[in-house]
Amino acid sequence: MLETYNNRALLVDLYELTMAAAYFEHRIDCRATFELFVRQLPPERGYLVAAGLDSALGYLENLRFTDDDVRFLREQPAFRTVSDSFFRYLRQFRFTGEVRAIPEGTLVFGGEPILQVTAPVAEAQVIETYLLSVINFETAVASKAARVVTAARGRPVWEFGTRRAQGPQAGVRAARAAYVGGCAGTSNVLTGYLYGVPLAGTAAHSWTQVFPTEREAFQALLDTFPETAILLIDTYDSLAGAETAAKLGRKIKGVRLDSGDLLEKSRQVRQILDRHGLRDTIIFASGDLNEYKIEELVAKGAPIDAFGVGTDLATSRDVPALGVVYKLVEVERDGHVEYKTKFSEKKAHWPGRKQVFRFSRPVAGKGKGGDGREPRGEREEFHHDLIARASENYPEAAPLLDLMMREGRRVDARPTLPEIRSRTLWNLERLPERYKPLHDGPRYPVANSAALERLLEEVRKHYVIAPEISKASRVPADAAMSETLVFLDVDTQVDFMDPSGALYVPGAETIVPNLRRLMTYAGENRIPVLSSADAHQPDDPSFARWPPHCVVGTPGQRRIPETQFASETVIPNRPGSFRPPTKWEGQFVIEIEKTDYSVAGNPNFDAIIAALGPCHFVVFGVATEYCVRDSVLALRQLSLPVDLVVDAVKPITEEGGRRAIEEMVAAGVRLVKTEEVCAPAPVATR
Repeated sequence: MLETYNNRALLVDLYELTMAAAYFEHRIDCRATFELFVRQLPPERGYLVAAGLDSALGYLENLRFTDDDVRFLREQPAFRTVSDSFFRYLRQFRFTGEVRAIPEGTLVFGGEPILQVTAPVAEAQVIETYLLSVINFETAVASKAARVVTAARGRPVWEFGTRRAQGPQAGVRAARAAYVGGCAGTSNVLTGYLYGVPLAGTAAHSWTQVFPTEREAFQALLDTFPETAILLIDTYDSLAGAETAAKLGRKIKGVRLDSGDLLEKSRQVRQILDRHGLRDTIIFASGDLNEYKIEELVAKGAPIDAFGVGTDLATSRDVPALGVVYKLVEVERDGHVEYKTKFSEKKAHWPGRKQVFRFSRPVAGKGKGGDGREPRGEREEFHHDLIARASENYPEAAPLLDLMMREGRRVDARPTLPEIRSRTLWNLERLPERYKPLHDGPRYPVANSAALERLLEEVRKHYVIAPEISKASRVPADAAMSETLVFLDVDTQVDFMDPSGALYVPGAETIVPNLRRLMTYAGENRIPVLSSADAHQPDDPSFARWPPHCVVGTPGQRRIPETQFASETVIPNRPGSFRPPTKWEGQFVIEIEKTDYSVAGNPNFDAIIAALGPCHFVVFGVATEYCVRDSVLALRQLSLPVDLVVDAVKPITEEGGRRAIEEMVAAGVRLVKTEEVCAPAPVATR
């Protein structure tokens, strides 16, 4: 039955239609804005690849209720008290709204609206289920594919998962999404037909088993497909199969390994092929692969030229669902806008229509300039995102949400699937490597604008939310978020602060008196201090951009005396180095080692913040446009209040410092001076 039902109007949860009926009966015809987003990224994902938009827009353009649909709904008990007028309305139903969305193939992060719908409230409500389903699944698979492709380090990855997908339709969508995520193509022929995705296929073990000998099977396949055949050589014995194929004396495009120790077998097979002059014959590997196994094979130098990935990719096995939500953020009636949100525990969201701004900055390519400091061949790299109100504008950043549909029709031609795939690869190239590890790593900074936070506070006051609810929801309310004052001293190390240092920040020594005053004040008032400190190895990759500095064990790596305390705890830059105390007592100073710009690059950072509990940060140090900015934005990503002590920071360049401060202010940071911070009675101490 499902295969013959082509209309999708009834692909909806019942309560979408019961709400639509109630809206209709009560003549509620306001325009509503809903936003679709992932509240937070799963621990196993550092980013997501937006996918499913084309399917969503196609659904909206063609959404209709047929006579059979309406007849079926009339028969349901839930609609027995609904007037005939509602069913006439359904028969004429069309989506007439506006859609803004982040284009497919763009990287997205937690809290960022992927899709925004503005339409008459019944129209916006009815489409919820389908939008959630298609965006959730295709984004999950595209994101998985991007991880697999990243692990392969330039080797083609082919999607082979239809037979293990959660149904034939899911197999087609998974194959499309995998291509969006960067895969070279698929084995799913229908996906190739519908979307133009490149196809690949070898032969099954059964092909070899049908023939009396392996040699005859290989010979027949090569006779039929002399230019494209890839021989499956492990039906009986991989090495014997490789020898058999090589001794045919023919040109062979490739051989495939589908079982066993792929590292060792690929090495041995490569030797056999090379010995017989088949140096151009590729080795294709498959067999329950995923990004972790591929990463290990590549790291160990396995001579594998391409991969086929099935079950793990088509089902996004480790993260099969992303927890995508579709929330009302704004209602307009009679020309008046009402901002909507929720404050319930773990389900709070931000009110109002939004825009996501992506800030980038130039980074060095390979090599250095003539003086050893300035980079050569700079390119743009993503730096951080800002979730702002739709009315805000940041000319130096790229807005991500584009107008896709007006009055129920697409405004632009559909991009081709290769164009979408290219966008994914372009995005991945610009995401810093530190945000792409397959295992635990720092989170890409995403902050909320000051204007958005003010709007949330206005809505919160309007609804008179109890402080304990705000606290549980991590809503930035004063009662919830300013319990403990914490100082963050950023990189006040000799190599940065001293004029003779390896990477001296111009004028850094002029802020030392204020640093001394802040640290003295912290000691006198028992204020906790976190001090970030670069801790590089001599071969650190960052030295391609910067002169070697703050190398572990060198004098330049130590913090200056004015910011040191007699008793400190050092947290090395490796997982599991921090053990939360059962009780915080008195003042404490923690030095957090790092190799990234941000203090959040230390894998223990989240655990430290969790152990501190709700707190209010006062930040100072160097350099304003690098480590200070990145650390501040990491704190704002957690919705923690931050004060920046502007007379206790120094930039590498004045222009860079000015722009960084503007970005931090836009992210909701308050600017203060040392005199204000060191006034009597700190905000709050433990």
